[in-house]
Amino acid sequence: MNSFISPAEGWLVFLAFALSMIGLVWLVTRPHRNKDDHLLAGRAVRTVPGAFSIAVSWIWAPAVFICSQKAYQQGLAGIFWFTLPNILCFFTFAPLALRLRRLMPQGYSLPDFIWQRFNGDKRTHLIFVILILGYDLGAIVSNALAGGTLMHLLSGMDLHLAILGMTLVAASYAIWRAMPASIVTDFVQMSVILLVAFLLVPWVIMQAGGWSVLTQGLSGISGSTNVFDPWIAYSFGIPATLGLISGPVADQMFYQRVMSAQYKLVVKTFVYGGLVFGLVPITLSLLGFIAASPAVTGLSVSDPQMVSVAVIQHFLPQWTLFLFAFMVLCALCSTLDSAYIAIGSLWSMDIYRRYQNKTPSDDEVIRTSKKAMLVFAAAGTAIAMVPGLKILWVFLIGGALASAALVPTILALFWSRLTARGAFWGTALSFAIGLPLSIYANFTENPHLIVAASILSVAIGGLICWIDGLRSQEKTLGFASFPKA
Repeated sequence: MNSFISPAEGWLVFLAFALSMIGLVWLVTRPHRNKDDHLLAGRAVRTVPGAFSIAVSWIWAPAVFICSQKAYQQGLAGIFWFTLPNILCFFTFAPLALRLRRLMPQGYSLPDFIWQRFNGDKRTHLIFVILILGYDLGAIVSNALAGGTLMHLLSGMDLHLAILGMTLVAASYAIWRAMPASIVTDFVQMSVILLVAFLLVPWVIMQAGGWSVLTQGLSGISGSTNVFDPWIAYSFGIPATLGLISGPVADQMFYQRVMSAQYKLVVKTFVYGGLVFGLVPITLSLLGFIAASPAVTGLSVSDPQMVSVAVIQHFLPQWTLFLFAFMVLCALCSTLDSAYIAIGSLWSMDIYRRYQNKTPSDDEVIRTSKKAMLVFAAAGTAIAMVPGLKILWVFLIGGALASAALVPTILALFWSRLTARGAFWGTALSFAIGLPLSIYANFTENPHLIVAASILSVAIGGLICWIDGLRSQEKTLGFASFPKA
């Protein structure tokens, strides 16, 4: 295998990243005083660090690599339908975030809200806990596997050791200082990603011959300059939009930042987060257009997923690959540490507090969350090391989980007629039917089935909840115990 840097150089990048993040946490954060400090950074996160945190938590392999690949293969249409729903999900989630925070100003998660909304109905509460735990475990598996694979391809280091390295780096400061550590490192990691992208991409454009060379590649190698190209909008745009907009609804990483932000800053945090996030795929997609330009000669792209690396290696000095690798670690570890902390919060507050110890002390909550992080980090790493495991399958399961939760969550927040029965069956049947259909559709690579599966995964839950709501006799069901919002 032809690697871009040596294994030893790859490990130096790992070491530099680990020391810088751990040192930063040691300098800036302090030991936790109570569970809200540990899980929610004291509910006092301001707009800029909060926006950077949520933006970088949503950036990982797709935002760093697939954006360039889509631009290279499908041109403006591909990158449009990849980037638009990625940004749009922040704006569509913002009203849900504000509603949840108004109803539960001292809450911890979506299942925490579901428990109170449906008067302690255990079946409904547990289906949401399992769904969100599964989604965030999938985030751990995906990012550990993607990061290990990318570092393996970049440097030639052993794949399993690279996966283990991803886990050790992110888990070290996540378990140590939890949410405060994540907020601090997220701000720095997002800043690094923007700085490196704004340095390397314009440099590549200048070395390639300027904007005139880039514009010749706007259609990609087989795509279109028409962002509303009918086939790409149908076959890729519909599944991508539904999957990405559903994602935050099943993601405790988003809910933690809802509860961590200062109350008056919740909407601004997510709106600004979406705008900051959008800078990354838009900027890095330019590398794909350069690679697709017929004016560029001598550039070999053996793996479209690594087109951005190939372009940087072709036009820039070798040392710039170290900056790019450091940027990749910032992107992937930001999601890894956030997923660990999200699971720690879910386990300690929605399982331990609800079913094992109804009145835990703050110290017991903190210890339980750290144990959960450690166990799930080990479990996620072990799953990521399973021979032959494909990231696609993890994506599909996560997408099915998120799609199953989308409509029941929205209706639970805004529709007084929804009952616990409707929320449970809407979520459970949507997942049970949507997941196998989605897996089969993607495995057979049938674009019509892929579109149908993505629509049905959302529609099934919506239909069941709607029918249940129409049968409900109480128009204020479940909201009496909440403050007026």
